Amino acid sequence: MLRELVRRHARPAAAGVALVLLVLGCGGGGGGGPTSPPPSGGTGGNGGNTGGSTSAEISVQNNQFSPSSTTVASGTTVTWTWNSCAGDGYGGQLCTDHSVVFDDGARTGSGVQSSGSFASQFANPGTYSYHCSIHGTATSGMRGTITVQ
Repeated sequence: MLRELVRRHARPAAAGVALVLLVLGCGGGGGGGPTSPPPSGGTGGNGGNTGGSTSAEISVQNNQFSPSSTTVASGTTVTWTWNSCAGDGYGGQLCTDHSVVFDDGARTGSGVQSSGSFASQFANPGTYSYHCSIHGTATSGMRGTITVQ
């Protein structure tokens, strides 16, 4: 009887162990080596664009810019995309207005909007600080920086 119980449960258990080992073996990050952190001040991913790409993305939602600090190469176009709408609980949507205003006033920012996107190309190296005119100022609240290398 004991032998019958072991035989009945040993096969499914062995199959389960094999499945776990297979899943663990396939769940790698690929790439064939260790990853390095983004350059100082960078954010990695879409927002920290210091490589050969000519675009970077910033999300505008929840009263914040994400990422709030982005490092890009000269010539990169940065696009801010508004994701500011959420369900109102009654089948409709509530949207929050935001804007992109450059602190130095030398660059044209976006208007106040609750959806859509705004893009700006950064040709010259430097640090460009910006904020939301509704939820931030040059020194506090909803703000961010673009560093062009």
